[in-house]
Amino acid sequence: MSTAKFYGIGVGVGDPEMLTLKAIRAFKELDVVVLPEAKKAEGSTAYEIAREYLKEGAETLFVEFPMLKSVEARKEFRKRNADMIVEHLKAGKKVGFLTIGDPMTYSTYVYILEYLDGVIPVETIPGISSFSDMSSRFNLPLVMGEESLKVVSLNGETDIVGEINSADNIVFMKVSRNFDKLRAGLEATGNLENIIMVSNCGKETQEINFDLTKMEEEDIPYFTTLILKKGGINQWKKFIS
Repeated sequence: MSTAKFYGIGVGVGDPEMLTLKAIRAFKELDVVVLPEAKKAEGSTAYEIAREYLKEGAETLFVEFPMLKSVEARKEFRKRNADMIVEHLKAGKKVGFLTIGDPMTYSTYVYILEYLDGVIPVETIPGISSFSDMSSRFNLPLVMGEESLKVVSLNGETDIVGEINSADNIVFMKVSRNFDKLRAGLEATGNLENIIMVSNCGKETQEINFDLTKMEEEDIPYFTTLILKKGGINQWKKFIS
């Protein structure tokens, strides 16, 4: 009987102590550790978070998910990556796909699931998303009472003003791609003072910003998330050092 199994494991956003016990137990089972990277030989933040817990001798498989404009070109990379993973699974191996944050929240992991046939068992282990980590790390409630929350992945087509007007609290992810447009939207809706923006949350290079007026888009790290609380955040700043 084949022991093959595919895992999707969320490792959080930077702090190894935020890994779940379930994730750590799964690491000990893996024959192959799949590590996504945006560019070939760029390295893997997920691997750096998890490496001390991985089984000795586990094979590492780096897979590239380049940020291409062509949807078809992106699909080709995803299919190629899925085919490589399937080959290991067909050999009866336990394969784990490590992903920053949570596997089911804007993760490349789901693009692999799309190509699996459902015959080989799959187990997805949740991780802590950047906005959940930020909220707890800085004692900043995401939602209270009857407030609403929306999570928005920024792209060139995002109606930022419309998104802001449609919820009480908004998480903006992938901020570095459209920072100037986001800042303009926050200013247009009178919300420039109602935000916290964190880059590299939980890492040694972590940066916290409340004032966006003098920042340039090219200076925003890729791992940056912004939380807008339209009700204001000043009352919570007393907990943020």
